Amino acid sequence: MEETPVCYPGAVEQARLLARGATTAAELLATTELRLKSSRGVFTDVDLAAARRRAEEADRRLAGGARGGLLGLPLAVEDSLPRSAFEALEAAGAVVVGRTSAAEAHRNPVLDVPATALDPKVSGTAVAVATGVVAAVLARRAPGAGQVPAGGAGVVGFETSGGRGVVARTVGDVAHVLRGIGWTADPANRPLRIGVSLRGLAVTRRTRAPMRRAVEDVAALLSLHVNEVVDHDPHLASEARLVLAPHLAAGPRELELLDRYLPRPFRGICRSMRAAERVMLNHMFTGVDLLVTPGHTGPAETMSLPGAVLVRNGATSPFSPLWRISGYPAVSVRAGSDADGNPLPVTLIAVPAAEGELLRVAGIIEERGGHRSP
Repeated sequence: MEETPVCYPGAVEQARLLARGATTAAELLATTELRLKSSRGVFTDVDLAAARRRAEEADRRLAGGARGGLLGLPLAVEDSLPRSAFEALEAAGAVVVGRTSAAEAHRNPVLDVPATALDPKVSGTAVAVATGVVAAVLARRAPGAGQVPAGGAGVVGFETSGGRGVVARTVGDVAHVLRGIGWTADPANRPLRIGVSLRGLAVTRRTRAPMRRAVEDVAALLSLHVNEVVDHDPHLASEARLVLAPHLAAGPRELELLDRYLPRPFRGICRSMRAAERVMLNHMFTGVDLLVTPGHTGPAETMSLPGAVLVRNGATSPFSPLWRISGYPAVSVRAGSDADGNPLPVTLIAVPAAEGELLRVAGIIEERGGHRSP
């Protein structure tokens, strides 16, 4: 089977093609199978036989006049989610191909580096969407795609207040999947006050010039569409907050190990630290509805090695704790490109119950020139 433009549309366009009768669920699945041959490693579990049966059933329903947002779309579920996520997609009529890998063990498919480069790693979930194997994936910690934020892998990663997330090609695709499985994220008709933070929570790291310019361009753009955009860097001047900063930079694995192996007398101290962190993070949103931060400290830097090129991506830790620890809704979206054409992502974090505003603002950034399909 030859590759056709059907390979490249996201969830919204694929649903339109199915509704018009321009393609079938079986054809979309055949395209997925074709692309899966070179991307099998990004899945931890694939059941094509069951997917073909679901595609046949979707085509029978479509031929009978049935319509649904996810009916017939080839989608997947990250292996970090329970069976209920799988069932939610099937109930919406999606053709679930299998489970993608949440592990940071895959090459960034959109990074403009030589084939011999040892480039930053992304999750299998992000690769499956960025390479067009599936239109979208239900995932946990969706704004982060391993060492590279989702926007830095050419996709959009969105997470709700409850920790449920979607990785898709565009903001519109994310919203389409959310509606298809009954998750509400409708924007309220109210003025927004957006804060912009370039410093993050680690005082030892600074955002490099290309990434800084991308965030400043986003701030200027949003000032034309929302009520107010203000500088809103966290204040870490007090000694207590400086002590907390290294703990805030810890990833989920480090925090899990801390709980598992820390001597019992110290566990109460850790719980107190986490409570203090949450208070500090909540305080950061005083006076703003949404916070714009760099996806990482800057574009990738290369270093020549014997027989290869080492690519070092900007650290994500100064910014990711804002949504990883707080549990606030967040989205990672591409905001532009560096001089080599590599994506420059921004991460937007909103107060709870503001998912709709979050997606609306992310859509403004994407429409201006952030998203470019790989």
